[in-house]
Amino acid sequence: MMEEQWMQHIGDDQLVNGMPKHMVGVSASMEQKKSGPVPGDPPYRTRPKKAETGTFWTVHPKDKACDKCKAMAGIQFEEEPERPPPNCKCEIRKHGQERRKYYIDGSIQGYEGSVVRLFHGLGHVKVTINHITGALGSGVQVFSNNDGVRSGHTLEKKIIFTFNMFTGSNVFWRIHIVQKGAATTVVGYRIEYEQIK
Repeated sequence: MMEEQWMQHIGDDQLVNGMPKHMVGVSASMEQKKSGPVPGDPPYRTRPKKAETGTFWTVHPKDKACDKCKAMAGIQFEEEPERPPPNCKCEIRKHGQERRKYYIDGSIQGYEGSVVRLFHGLGHVKVTINHITGALGSGVQVFSNNDGVRSGHTLEKKIIFTFNMFTGSNVFWRIHIVQKGAATTVVGYRIEYEQIK
């Protein structure tokens, strides 16, 4: 009598991470966009990152490109991605953007003294309010056309508000600052933002 031996079947019906083996590549790509590399991620895949340095690369697959190149289309890479197949004809383009920081400084005096500043910039704006003279607990409100209202008091002599908007290009910003201190109160402000030139 022959003994039956248990053999592990490695085929299309095998599950990997609870999914059929042939679907793992699709799942990994979706998972990677959310949280970075996952176990079993193919080695050709460079982790996609938001390009903060101003320089990034994109993959532009040809009509008859492989699935690996097609999966990399539309992703911005901080480093030049590797070509998955050795004879790949897909185009990898380097993009350069020059970012410059800008500052708008000024002061506001008196009860309900206000200022409006208009500019074009990227999606992060920082507004710093400094108490200069007068009532120390002055109230301050900062309105933004892109990210709502922030308010606070200058009890610590300095308060920082940040406004954010998801964008990779310059957008129109309208920052309105209102000082709610006594008539003799003076506050200084600085608006910091970046622009792509």
